[in-house]
Amino acid sequence: MQDIYQGQILDLAKSARQSKSISKPTHWGEKNNPVCGDKVTITLVVDKAIISDVHFGVRGCALCEAGAGLLGKTIIGKNIDDLNRLKDDMSDYLLRNQPAPDSASLCFEPVKKIKNRITCVLLAFEAASQLIPAENTPR
Repeated sequence: MQDIYQGQILDLAKSARQSKSISKPTHWGEKNNPVCGDKVTITLVVDKAIISDVHFGVRGCALCEAGAGLLGKTIIGKNIDDLNRLKDDMSDYLLRNQPAPDSASLCFEPVKKIKNRITCVLLAFEAASQLIPAENTPR
């Protein structure tokens, strides 16, 4: 169990915790894990379909934070339409033994052995794949 909390994962978790709030997001998403109570909220700034800023609000374990941190490092400069593919690629890697989407994802290799923790890593990816325009954000 200890190898799932290696330095790279803790660094990614820290980067998610340190993401800055966005005053005028264009898109918003949220996902809950009813099993453990983890919750990820994501806000983005998207201009001409390109993601220029991201903020995560994570209430959850270090793996949940690390998944958000990895996604945050991955999506800046990407087209918003790539978010579903990124989620699918990470899911395929963790659940179906497909190749890692990138070298940064390899730190999650030990998590593959603990199926109930995979959901924690994927929660931010799930939230990002369900974005809605920020003007439709629930108040």
